[in-house]
Amino acid sequence: MPQVLLAGHRYDYPVSEVLRLFFGPGVKTEGDQVSIGDEKIPITSRLTEIDLATVRVETRCSSDGFEFNQALKVAPDQARREVKRQLYQCLSHLTGIRFPWGSLTGIRPTQIAYEARRFHGDKIDLARRELIETWFVSSGKADLALETAQNEHRLLESIPAESAMVYIGIPFCPSRCAYCSFIARDALSHKALLAPYVNALLYEAKSLFSALEKPTKLSAVYVGGGTPTSLPDELFERLLTGLTEILPLGDTTELTVEAGRPDTISRKKLEAIRQFGANRICINPQTFNDQTLEVIGRRHTTAQTVEAFELARGMGFDHINMDLIAGLPGELPRDFGKSLQAAVKLDPESITLHTLAIKRSSTLADLRRPGSRYLPDPSLEMMLTEAKASLEQNGYAPYYLYRQKDVAGGLENTGFAKPGEGCVYNVGMMGDATPVIGLGSGAMSKMVFGSRVERAPNSRDIKDYIERVDEMIARKLKLFEL
Repeated sequence: MPQVLLAGHRYDYPVSEVLRLFFGPGVKTEGDQVSIGDEKIPITSRLTEIDLATVRVETRCSSDGFEFNQALKVAPDQARREVKRQLYQCLSHLTGIRFPWGSLTGIRPTQIAYEARRFHGDKIDLARRELIETWFVSSGKADLALETAQNEHRLLESIPAESAMVYIGIPFCPSRCAYCSFIARDALSHKALLAPYVNALLYEAKSLFSALEKPTKLSAVYVGGGTPTSLPDELFERLLTGLTEILPLGDTTELTVEAGRPDTISRKKLEAIRQFGANRICINPQTFNDQTLEVIGRRHTTAQTVEAFELARGMGFDHINMDLIAGLPGELPRDFGKSLQAAVKLDPESITLHTLAIKRSSTLADLRRPGSRYLPDPSLEMMLTEAKASLEQNGYAPYYLYRQKDVAGGLENTGFAKPGEGCVYNVGMMGDATPVIGLGSGAMSKMVFGSRVERAPNSRDIKDYIERVDEMIARKLKLFEL
């Protein structure tokens, strides 16, 4: 296992990301050394300043006949990427493993894709070659990244200048999914927290927006979770009514409510959402296989998914998103294919394809043994490739993309939408392109200062959030200088 000595820099986090990609969890940082496992293969990652405009990044490894030595001069703001790129190449040679996204281990690989596309102009083949040859991205993922980056950028350009987005977090669900690592609590077991939580959230919202000297343009509002619709009907309606009275909503504000679990959707909940003015909802089956739903702890059936979708459509909801997960326990490619066909048959306006990520705090975490790693999974990768082709044949195009830690096969999550149906909130949040006011437990607020982003998190502990909400309000008032 490698032990990376950092010389002349402290990019320990990006180095850890690359080590985790190849060798799984358990990366340790001690001083200027980042390592995993007991047996140490020494690697040196060195950065030397040449002048104010140039640094030299060099990676060396020599062990039992294996030799790697690479050096490149880059601008200082490119050093972090170059450190990751060289370390990835070193470990790829050492292990013989290549991941579909190559050295792009971060959340947003489309950022580099868009930069390549902008640099090369209309010469898409050169941008594609850069992703493949420089960053070691597979040809299929290079094509996906370039197409998605272009669609993302079109949506980003539609966001009004000096506008903000709002995220409202409802950390309750009817049950906890086996793959989930979010802070969501079982709503049935935590009834005593529900009303105090909604009260605290509305208080936080009112305190913040009453401090504004003038109404803020809101490009998008996203009510997520958890599962907001797991709240009792009256409390759910009070939440949305309160937000309507507090938030400076405009005619063009995109409003999305994450209905999520089909077993929480009722006519009364949908009526409250329409009264709120939401023009987008999410109904997320994850799979149309009842046996898998039971395995992963989803307390609903395929029939309930279809019933909830048809109810919403019949009530006039003209944008419905559906989520599917590739790589769920026990599912084969044909199972995922059947789920995709079932979703497409319902004809939602957007479909988001997730790849299973097993987090340490999820109940599926024991499937990942200590010291094990997620190897590239050609079967899973083909599953997503065929799904993309099928969706495009049915009029959907990829418009946003992100990656998670510990994701199966080193793969990705991609949102597909019909023309004009992409979600502004999704691309704005992922692109760090606009300020976000986060309300509720676990919500993240961020202020954008050019290329710099500053963040202010709310407490992830629900009781702590309720008790310390004034402190979190003050933190955001300082962040936004209100």
